[in-house]
Amino acid sequence: MNKDLNFKEIGVRIQKYRMKKGMTQEKLAEYIDTSQKYVSRIECGYNRLSLDTTAAIARALNITLDSLIADYDNSNDESTLHEILNDIRGMSPKQLALLRDIIEILKKSDI
Repeated sequence: MNKDLNFKEIGVRIQKYRMKKGMTQEKLAEYIDTSQKYVSRIECGYNRLSLDTTAAIARALNITLDSLIADYDNSNDESTLHEILNDIRGMSPKQLALLRDIIEILKKSDI
């Protein structure tokens, strides 16, 4: 059984999550203390990432390591819940009440 990491696929996932965040390669490079060219090479799968670099990228993108390495995507994972929590911080009591109502409607729907 082949357990080698596919760095091309990891690079594609990094690019997907970076773009989803609206982040440029330059900004990601700044977060992980490297060059834009190195980020580009990572996204193209040319560079084998160290665990430290992979962890730094995951932190910069506010996602889990398994999201990058194994394409794990679960709407109940900690990073998603953390993002939602950050989104609702500072909402007014009226907004929070409306959000609770929306959540109840969604839970009852077939979506």
